[in-house]
Amino acid sequence: MLYVYRFRLYPTKEQVEFLNRQIGHCRFVYNKLLEITKENYEREGKSWNYYEYKKLLPKLKEKFPFLKEANSQSLQEAIKWLDRAFKNFFKGLAKFPKFKSKKRINSVSIPQHFRIEGNKIKIPKLKTPIKFKKHREIEGRVKSISITKLPSGKFYLNILVDREIKPLPQTDKVVAIDLGITHFCTLSTGEKIENPKYLLKTEKRLKKLQRKLSRKVKGSNKYRKLQKRIAKLNEKIVNQRNDFLHKLSKRIIGDNQAVIVEGLKVKGLLQNSKLSKHIANASWRRFISYLEYKAKFYGRKLVKINPFYPSSKLCSVCGYKNENLKLSDRKWKCPNCGTQHNRDYNASLNLLKEGLKLIKGSLTIRAVGLERPELTPVESAVALVEAGSSSSQ
Repeated sequence: MLYVYRFRLYPTKEQVEFLNRQIGHCRFVYNKLLEITKENYEREGKSWNYYEYKKLLPKLKEKFPFLKEANSQSLQEAIKWLDRAFKNFFKGLAKFPKFKSKKRINSVSIPQHFRIEGNKIKIPKLKTPIKFKKHREIEGRVKSISITKLPSGKFYLNILVDREIKPLPQTDKVVAIDLGITHFCTLSTGEKIENPKYLLKTEKRLKKLQRKLSRKVKGSNKYRKLQKRIAKLNEKIVNQRNDFLHKLSKRIIGDNQAVIVEGLKVKGLLQNSKLSKHIANASWRRFISYLEYKAKFYGRKLVKINPFYPSSKLCSVCGYKNENLKLSDRKWKCPNCGTQHNRDYNASLNLLKEGLKLIKGSLTIRAVGLERPELTPVESAVALVEAGSSSSQ
């Protein structure tokens, strides 16, 4: 499968200037072709066509001679990025492509004619190699590289490789995860993972810097310095959050043969004005995507339950559906069997039951906390669930 290694680049002053020009040229081509596409559509009703607009690149080089300084393959990759953006738009996966801003994350892709030598990378049009921090060995066949510049001014090297899937030793465990806000998630084992809330913890500091920025003259040295400080703080929040999500997803995938989650409609949830900030801060969608690719990479199974499945409202003991359950009700008592429920833990048990129905016959699993004596709440019961033989894997 395709895998990306990410390393921090440490370019010299001259190399920074070169990279800024290369990234700027790619951004210019992307924005120019997007501008031409919009004009053609408004004037003639002509839609995007990759092969047709690709032919405009030589004409752009004649009209704008500075583009000849750029690696021609990198400019072609910029057109592919625009093509990908339009395809996602036509499929309904994204909004209409926007113009790339110099102030945001920008990249240059280099598909060929690069060379990795130890902790240095040699790229076309640049005489001296750029140093990078090689904190781990690169495994697999290298396909292409890209260099990304963050708003903080830092550069990162992304190496795309084709790696063999290395399945982890098989286990008979399966777990279900209920995502939340009070706790980041609750596992069907009864374990609750605290929500680190990195954004909320640094929000005061961030607001203070943004107020200072609003009082500075736009474009002045102090304004640019404050912009960089804000960018670095936002970058730190993102890095902390990603580190937490990577470590947690790796642990859960490593411990279980199958992981069951609810297929959340995060876009709809973000429309709740009271909870949108907390939901965005939790990064549920990113966590599920990490579980998804790690499950594929390590030979595990990820099961997504229908988002309309009422996991919180169902009693995990008798199956009674509590239609009157509110979002604020964190604990409730089943009127049918009298079981006291913790909302999140009960939801994780219901997700586990529903998930086991979907994977029945493909795994031999051991579900923790699944079965409980009739009408009796159990904190940590262990049930053996026969769902097929190990030979069918």
